Amino acid sequence: MRTRALPACRTLNANGGGVAGSLVCLLALAAVACAETTPAAPPPAAAAASPAAAKPVGAPEPTWEQMGKQDRIDYMKAVVLPRMKQAFANFSPDRFSKMNCMTCHGDSAADGSFKMPNPRLPKLPATPEGFKKLAADKPAVVEFMKNEVKPRMAVLLGMPEYNPDTKAGFGCNACHTTAQ
Repeated sequence: MRTRALPACRTLNANGGGVAGSLVCLLALAAVACAETTPAAPPPAAAAASPAAAKPVGAPEPTWEQMGKQDRIDYMKAVVLPRMKQAFANFSPDRFSKMNCMTCHGDSAADGSFKMPNPRLPKLPATPEGFKKLAADKPAVVEFMKNEVKPRMAVLLGMPEYNPDTKAGFGCNACHTTAQ
């Protein structure tokens, strides 16, 4: 799994995203949250994984970075989607009970490219003030993304959580874009 920041997080934080950038990255994960209530299915076979000490506990073997496209698709279907669907359905059953690949990946799931971040997901604020307003307006969503989605997705993909000091890891802009 990559240990560097995803392009959108790097861009946001390179432009002074700071706390806002961290929250943006946290919220992005909502699109792909996971629940830890079922054991992980073994990831598809591929090249040997990197040393265990360099990976988060529970990271896939082989790492996401080492998997080919079909192995990634298989891993997403067998491991990530079921866990994320459960977490999102627990959070909002009416909205997420029928979660599927299109929920997070949008049109890119239909065309097979599975590009992320998805510009059709809710856009995140570009400023700390915007994040404060979002947290005040939607505290349950912000807490869900921060405490459930981001950490679980980081583990499932074998990445550290986004760190604003190092500007590396899995965060909100892995899934969401930032409002202009």
